[in-house]
Amino acid sequence: MFSETAWCYLNGVGTKKNLKKSARYYRMAEKQGVKSVGLSWIWKEKYDEGEDRRKSEAGKIPDKETSKKGKKVFGRNNSA
Repeated sequence: MFSETAWCYLNGVGTKKNLKKSARYYRMAEKQGVKSVGLSWIWKEKYDEGEDRRKSEAGKIPDKETSKKGKKVFGRNNSA
């Protein structure tokens, strides 16, 4: 049941496409024992919703390179 709902959210059948909701329902289906090929993307952090995502972002420490004004690309500093 959950995998069908996830597929509908993934493809926009009867609803708008929503990858976060799709990932949530695919995860629920996997917890019930439904296995499908090609669904490794559902475990990526960017598809987490709500509390899970806020908790994971709160514990992150900003990287020194990305917290500076410019980012290094190919070993060069691209700040203005």
